[in-house]
Amino acid sequence: MQPYTIFRPDNQTNAIIFNSPHSGTYLPEDFLKKISIDPEILHFSGDILVDQLINSVTLFGASGLINHFARTYVDTNRAANEIDSEMFHMPPHALKYNNEYHNTDKVAQGFGIFSRKSYNGLNIFPGKLPFSEINHRLDHIYHPVHNALSHLLDAMLKKHGYYLLIDCHSMPSYHFIDPRLSSNMQADLVIGNYFNKSCSVELSRHIGAYFSDHGLSVTYNKPYSGGFNTRHYGQSNHNGAYKCQAIQLEFKRSLYMDEKSLKPHDGFGPLRTLITGLSEDLNKNIPGLFSSEQSL
Repeated sequence: MQPYTIFRPDNQTNAIIFNSPHSGTYLPEDFLKKISIDPEILHFSGDILVDQLINSVTLFGASGLINHFARTYVDTNRAANEIDSEMFHMPPHALKYNNEYHNTDKVAQGFGIFSRKSYNGLNIFPGKLPFSEINHRLDHIYHPVHNALSHLLDAMLKKHGYYLLIDCHSMPSYHFIDPRLSSNMQADLVIGNYFNKSCSVELSRHIGAYFSDHGLSVTYNKPYSGGFNTRHYGQSNHNGAYKCQAIQLEFKRSLYMDEKSLKPHDGFGPLRTLITGLSEDLNKNIPGLFSSEQSL
């Protein structure tokens, strides 16, 4: 199965790419034979329906990329060496692409590039997995996705002189996490720009103002400042800083779905229209946001 799909506009008028790394739901049969919990539980870890929320951005010159495999199988918004050594029977220093493991807090919690835990803390597997699974998942899913995304961004940069990666995600509402949290304020949208390192303040605030002008409450970087994609493809990792920008959008799921059934509700259409409108807005305004003062 192809791990991703790229969708392109009929008329590419900008170098904007909407990316959905966590909306895939496909879990291979051999994986399903190894797990010890209901596979439906695993879908709560992903960003179900986000791929459908962004599928009309091509109407206004933007492109898109969506992952098909579920996040719990391979999380492409992690570094390739964020591997939980507790999950596998593996000799030391045996990774094909990495000589050491990157033991981040996410890895320790069971949410590395391959999930050990479900969203509610259950162990996904009854025991350790074969070492061979690591390179299989990296070679067949992770690296093909990032190769495709890198090539797409590089082509945009070559053709247009810049690119903007918009990494689209969803977050559970406080009420879904714990009804006792419902009285706390939670933004409808958290914008992550790695604390202004992956995307300019001007562009970040423009996107935030677009959504707040249309009725959403917006915050920046807390509690989500951007994952691997934002940091890796954003300006802090590229020469000619402002030519290569990446930003993360984290929408509250209760805006568009029933969080218990993972089915869309009446809010889905309006949010999809709003995101499509962002594509239209940026198509009009991106030249000014990537100004000559920003090295273009």
